[in-house]
Amino acid sequence: MNFPPEQNDPQKPQGQPPAFNLPFIVTITVGLLFLIHLAATLMLSADSYDLLFVQFGYITQRDLLPVELRGGEFARYYSLFSHAFLHVGWQHLIFNIAWLVVFGSPVAQRYGNIGFIAVFLFGSAVGALVFAAMSGGGFSVLIGASGAVSAFIGGATRFVFQPPQTRLNPETGEVVVVGRKLASLIEIVKNKRAFGFAGFWLVLNVVFGVAPGLMGVDGSVAWQAHLGGFVAGYFMVAWLEHRAF
Repeated sequence: MNFPPEQNDPQKPQGQPPAFNLPFIVTITVGLLFLIHLAATLMLSADSYDLLFVQFGYITQRDLLPVELRGGEFARYYSLFSHAFLHVGWQHLIFNIAWLVVFGSPVAQRYGNIGFIAVFLFGSAVGALVFAAMSGGGFSVLIGASGAVSAFIGGATRFVFQPPQTRLNPETGEVVVVGRKLASLIEIVKNKRAFGFAGFWLVLNVVFGVAPGLMGVDGSVAWQAHLGGFVAGYFMVAWLEHRAF
């Protein structure tokens, strides 16, 4: 007797699912962030490490730097993105990677490699601009992928908590799962899980910003970039929803 292609031969042992099943683009991004930080840690002196941050970090008042360190007009633009590939320590890097894996993966699965990259870059840029706008005109250096990661959180929150949608196969009568709806703001508020998570995330960022020491973090936390990235991701996925890559 022949089995249809979608069925398994009951005489054959079933394979085990892989322990890790990250989308390829997520794996590449995690590896890139890790290798950049490892190389900087092993190869650069303390002074060179600081220069790396100056050249590629997003600086709110770059004109206050010495002329030889400003990087030219182009630095104002590339640093909107390059700051996301640098981290101040292993704890900072691991924290961002963990959130990236959890929330970047569903975004990559839904919108593909180009969609993932678009959210990462857009979240980085918007996060940096919001950070600058809310920094009160002072001199600050923004380092880390937090804005990009927050964009994945903002985007994924719109669909990962929604119930699966189904349809009836007209030929077999089987109920088929077709995905999850992209929720509006009102639908997120009505969904207890989505609203609860969004509220928790916002409160967590407020605490990070007001008293980072209570969270075991040394130095200041760019909560403004987190909020900017979250909002950027929220709207970015709505645009991606109607695009085909």
